[in-house]
Order: sequence, then structure tokens, then C-alpha cells
Amino acid sequence: MVNEFKNIAVAIITPTHTKKSFNIGLQFSKKFNSDLTVIECMYKIHPKLYFFETKSDKKVAQAQISKLKAELANWKKIAQKEGVHIKTKFVLTDSIAHEVIDYVKTNKIDLLIVDYPKLSMVEMTLYDDIINTIHHESHCHLLTTKQ
Repeated sequence: MVNEFKNIAVAIITPTHTKKSFNIGLQFSKKFNSDLTVIECMYKIHPKLYFFETKSDKKVAQAQISKLKAELANWKKIAQKEGVHIKTKFVLTDSIAHEVIDYVKTNKIDLLIVDYPKLSMVEMTLYDDIINTIHHESHCHLLTTKQ
């Protein structure tokens, strides 16, 4: 059998997510002896005041960034214990969809796994658009995990 999934990526695109997509990516990487990349995406937080960031803006953003980077470090340890070659990437962006699409195309990702937990109606509309954009423009297999 030819290994169709040499490069697998897991994209974490929602602020509230589960570990489900990471676990599936890890299992697929072990099964297919593939490289795994985990990409944590976060929207840039725009300042409350238009022209500059306040101290509270910086504190909130730094707390979120630290939490996500710690999560990536933990997932890297888990993958290394399982013998999976893993790369992690943290992205602070204005366009999550285009950031993920660019990464997929640049790094020749064969399978992209995206976590899609239960969201509010407002969030659902935004993240549906992101997933649809990724689906239509990434040109790789896409697996969406749901709760």
C-alpha cells in the first residue's frame, strides 16, 4: 500500500477546542509513519483604543499566547513519547483561513485535520466560513472532527 499521507497537519482554529483532532492526527501519523504538524491559530487582538494597546490589552493577549504555546509544548512531548516526528507552529493573524491554506500549500500537506467543537451561533458562522475557505482552497484531504 502506498502511503498517501506523508505529511499530516492539525489546525487548531477555534479558541475553544478539544484534544480530539490532535489525537486523531497522532494516531494517523503513527499508522502511516508520517510527519505531524500542529498549527495553533489565533486572531490578532485589536486594541480597545484605536491607535495604541493598553496594558490590559497586552496582558490579555500575552496570557492567551502563553496558554497556547504551553499547550503546543505539551502536545510535542506527547508525540515524541509516541515516536512521531512533530513540528509545532503558533500563528497570530488577521486571516486564519489564508494562514492555514498558505501553510498547507507551502509544506505539501497531504491531510489536514481541523477541530470543530460546539460553538455559539455567532462563532459558528465565522468558523463555517473559515472551514469552507480552507476546504475550497487548500487542495488536500480535509478531515473535520466534531464533538
